Amino acid sequence: MKLLRPFVVALVGILSAVLIAQTAAADSQGKGGKGGGAAVGIDTILLIDDPPQGGVIFAQINGGGFLGGPDPVEVTLDGAPLVLLPGATAEMLIATIPAGTADGDHEVTVSTGDNNKENASATIRLGGEMIVRCISWFVSGPSDEHVHTEVHIEDTDGNAVIGAVVEWEAENPSNVVYQTNISPTHDNDGHAHGENCTNGEVTGSGVTDWFCCIGAGGFDADGPPGKRACEPGTYTARIKSVDAPLFTNMIWDPENPENQLDATIELEDTKFP
Repeated sequence: MKLLRPFVVALVGILSAVLIAQTAAADSQGKGGKGGGAAVGIDTILLIDDPPQGGVIFAQINGGGFLGGPDPVEVTLDGAPLVLLPGATAEMLIATIPAGTADGDHEVTVSTGDNNKENASATIRLGGEMIVRCISWFVSGPSDEHVHTEVHIEDTDGNAVIGAVVEWEAENPSNVVYQTNISPTHDNDGHAHGENCTNGEVTGSGVTDWFCCIGAGGFDADGPPGKRACEPGTYTARIKSVDAPLFTNMIWDPENPENQLDATIELEDTKFP
């Protein structure tokens, strides 16, 4: 046990760090109370493979009411009990899903007794791969002086992936990375509706927020002072990472040739007044 506890502490830290990055992508699955006797509720489940593409899967279950019921807390997968790591709290449990569990949908249930309020369930999905289908560019402004990016994520079957967290770098015409963008994917068509995609058509959903070039007077010292216009030239976006949605353990393989890992756009005449 002396060797196990440092591992558990480290694992909780890793899982919690990833969870913070993905909280914005989560739709609540239930609201558990806090404290003894509170109703059991599951808010999110974060799945981490160890190692990726094989081995057990750690499921960090966040919610409330996990302790203080008439029976010891139990977590099951499709009715079969799962092993819990030490250190459970009323708001967080870590269960281990056995290696070799089939891909697809499974039901996770947390139980502290026989009453309805002492049980909560949520569906997780195992398996699947995420693809960066498109880095989409569009311009805006009365003189097309702003250039923006947004990213579409799909699975290998071409279905939109909602709740993935995408990180990408944006580079200006001076070859300077002026910002790193992080955004979850949403269930909407996006601002550009997939225009300028070079990696095939998109479903129209599974798109991130959109981000501007940050003009703020322009990068060129000779540009008009005080104008929030982007400098003419070549803009580049490069994907850094794609994290799976909560309740899934989908993977993103940057070596998969189906991914669009970078894209450029030429902002030409911005028509400064």
